[in-house]
Amino acid sequence: MKKKLYVIACAVLAIDMKHSAKKLGLDIEYKFLEAGLHNNPKLLKEKLQAAIDDISASGSGRRIIIGYGVCGKGTIGIQARSIPLAIPKVHDCISMFLGGDQAYKSEFKKYPGTYYLSAGWCEEKTEPMSQRKQWTYFGDKKLEFNDLVEKYGKNAAQQTFDFLNSWQKNYQRAAFIETGAKKSLKYEKFAKEMAAEYKWKYDKIKGSQSLIEKMITTNHSTSEILFVPPEHVIGFDAIQSTLSANPILDIKTNRNDTSRVIEIEDQPTDSGSYIKIGLGIDAGGTYTDAVIYDIEKKQTLCKAKSLTTKWDFTLGINSALKKLDQEKLYNVELVSLSTTLATNAIVENEGQKVGLILMPPYGLELDKNIQHYPKFVIKGQLEITGRQILAIDPEEVSQIASQMVKVLGVTAFAVSGYAGSINPEHEIQVKEIIHKQTGCFVTCGHELSDVLNFQTRATTAMLNARIIPRLTGLLLDLETVMAKLDILAPIVVVKGDGSLMSAAMAKQRPVETILSGPAASVAGAKHLTGIKDALVVDMGGTTTDTAALTSGSVSLNEKGSNIGGYRTHVKALEI
Repeated sequence: MKKKLYVIACAVLAIDMKHSAKKLGLDIEYKFLEAGLHNNPKLLKEKLQAAIDDISASGSGRRIIIGYGVCGKGTIGIQARSIPLAIPKVHDCISMFLGGDQAYKSEFKKYPGTYYLSAGWCEEKTEPMSQRKQWTYFGDKKLEFNDLVEKYGKNAAQQTFDFLNSWQKNYQRAAFIETGAKKSLKYEKFAKEMAAEYKWKYDKIKGSQSLIEKMITTNHSTSEILFVPPEHVIGFDAIQSTLSANPILDIKTNRNDTSRVIEIEDQPTDSGSYIKIGLGIDAGGTYTDAVIYDIEKKQTLCKAKSLTTKWDFTLGINSALKKLDQEKLYNVELVSLSTTLATNAIVENEGQKVGLILMPPYGLELDKNIQHYPKFVIKGQLEITGRQILAIDPEEVSQIASQMVKVLGVTAFAVSGYAGSINPEHEIQVKEIIHKQTGCFVTCGHELSDVLNFQTRATTAMLNARIIPRLTGLLLDLETVMAKLDILAPIVVVKGDGSLMSAAMAKQRPVETILSGPAASVAGAKHLTGIKDALVVDMGGTTTDTAALTSGSVSLNEKGSNIGGYRTHVKALEI
């Protein structure tokens, strides 16, 4: 019996996905989730994972096509069970209607303040404009104007209503995307009425179903589609600003509350894991530990310890690995690294000298809010919508960067601009100019966080740039030792939230390894003891870290870790 293709998608994609499948002659089973879940990423994640689990339990699926993009990070942490997933590498459905991310970026660059509509969107969302004037939303809660009047009085109700509808000021254009999936006259009419009501410009733009067709036909990863094999989890690569697939090992996200709690689980013996033998390395400030572990049998095969040699990491790593059973070492299929080196560097105020380049909002007192030296403010300003107010001055950027290197001894740069997470164009331009002028490494705030807080994003970027040499040096030295010992296994690095990232990503984003060592300790303590309620204490040579294990779970600091007095956007366990 031929296994089925399944689609789980936002209801706004229903018209276009069914049209594409019919055009291609494909028999697909659909499950469409209600529109608007991107406004509540936690709920989106719960419903999407539940739908995937239901299909996986049936065992009849060949592939599950996910009709979502990043969608407020509602898809981050979604796990493929026994059936592979295919998901487009886009931020939201607009790219799917336009035919791809590049088409959306091109459209955004021409007119950033655009409210996009499609036939599918209108089918799910449209109500006569006369009715739409009578309600608004507070988060995902629908509020009726008459209910507000009854509860608070007409004046207060009107003020509340006007405030909650102020989002309309962020847009200057309504654009109807014509994909050709369905006759669009009534939908176009609604889009025109909306534009007239909100005093926006109206445009009709040409869409494309090419990306949707690729979604439902592609069975491997491409530049546009992410293929997620069984027992893998969807992640987000902020450097490339795209989705990624990562193997599920010992640390899994709690399915009931992925945004706030990390559940430490043992890997089931019947999971069919591709990885049988793993090498774990923990590089601390004082000691480097190495363990070869049989993942399938849940058994420690051998272990060793050596002093960490910060002046040349190869010495300590090589010493630890040489003490292990060499035959077992040769059979290692995955190397997992946890480390406190990034944390220690921040706490001890070490690392390279970073020049901070800022494009702040009007009126921000930088000396009071961002305490870092050296820092410079340059021309370049955006509205909160991402629309440009003031362009950057390339000559100014070049001159400041050169002076910071020659006079102040800067060896790396961090760039952060107000609204950079909405429109990163200014940050990207400044990065390119600085790198071309100085050859120095440059970290941009939008690469590490999509949160709006400009100051915290700037601090996170600065710390990332500062500790690049420390973690990059460790990883390069580890790769050197592995090559000499003929270990061909890939390297993954434990992040502060207990999840994993590739070595290549860790070299670009070392700040993500803040509290990496303690996160690994929590997982190890639970796994080795079987205790689900405990206080885990990780006492190292530089810091002592504690975490509360409750019912096998550890709270996740969603707002970002505070390390060495710095508030960051790095999500890590509550340690």
